[in-house]
Amino acid sequence: MAVKEVAGFGVKVTLIEPSGYSTDWAGPSARHARSCRPTNRSGSRPRRPEARRFTPGDPGATREAMLTLVDTRTRRCACFLGEAPLGIATADYESRLAAWRAWQPVAAAAQGDGN
Repeated sequence: MAVKEVAGFGVKVTLIEPSGYSTDWAGPSARHARSCRPTNRSGSRPRRPEARRFTPGDPGATREAMLTLVDTRTRRCACFLGEAPLGIATADYESRLAAWRAWQPVAAAAQGDGN
């Protein structure tokens, strides 16, 4: 992890992972590419993932959060901004842990008997 690699030099790192924000990225200022219709091997269109529903953040409100992070004496390795990212990460890690636990007997068998 880069944070540990530079700590010996007195460099403190904070990784900021923001949520979605209410901006004009898809509005009139956006440029749109020509539409294409991807298909899978069977020739049918792939399913679109379900859209995540969350309340978009206010870019102006981020200012105070960023200044708080910069001004703190204790550096954090990572900080989510917004309400949605922690829930997304939690669900992702819980899913990974469940899969790892399910395969733990196989993983343990790979250890062998120590000879």
